[in-house]
Amino acid sequence: MTIQPPQIIPVFPLYGTILLPDCILPLHIFEPRYRQMIKDHQELENAYIGMIQPKGADTEELYQVGCVGELDQCRQLPNGNYMIRLQGMIRFQIEEEVSSDRLYRQTLVNYMNFQHDAQEKQAELAKEPLYDAFQYYLEKRNITMIWEKIKMIPLHHLVNILSMNLEFTSSEKQTLLESYDINTRWQDLITLLQMASAPDMMGNNADEMLN
Repeated sequence: MTIQPPQIIPVFPLYGTILLPDCILPLHIFEPRYRQMIKDHQELENAYIGMIQPKGADTEELYQVGCVGELDQCRQLPNGNYMIRLQGMIRFQIEEEVSSDRLYRQTLVNYMNFQHDAQEKQAELAKEPLYDAFQYYLEKRNITMIWEKIKMIPLHHLVNILSMNLEFTSSEKQTLLESYDINTRWQDLITLLQMASAPDMMGNNADEMLN
């Protein structure tokens, strides 16, 4: 089945945060422009919001690739803020920004290059290289995980969860978001885990190892 949210979507630029297909992103909405965005969309039967990164912490310029999420939970707080949850659906590429009288930004987007996002569950990925790289990453940080629970997570889902939630830089997360498909993201994630675990070994050649 082809995934096709609207071509014009509201976008929520958030530095250092990405959304990936089949993943959940909880958000606290407090800025007036984004409170307006949620108010405008919360009553729709299918409400879609595009998560995208600005290119820097202090710039309005956006990367061109983001991921659209369906608003599947929304709760307004007594102070007027919202707690929401987005379910990642499909990545998009921005075609152009759309003029609007709303406070939040809206963009015309294209999904054509990412139709294969819907097939991620069918990917055949090797477990051990990812487990080994992730375990070494955790050991270097003295973090303990219950591996029995980690190994219960479908591998395509684990790749996306780690890509979203580990302490990578904004540009590294964007690299993972823009990986061609889940197979490429699996390899890029392993490379980043290895780089983060042994930065001295990677030296100045680290960027060349991605893609």
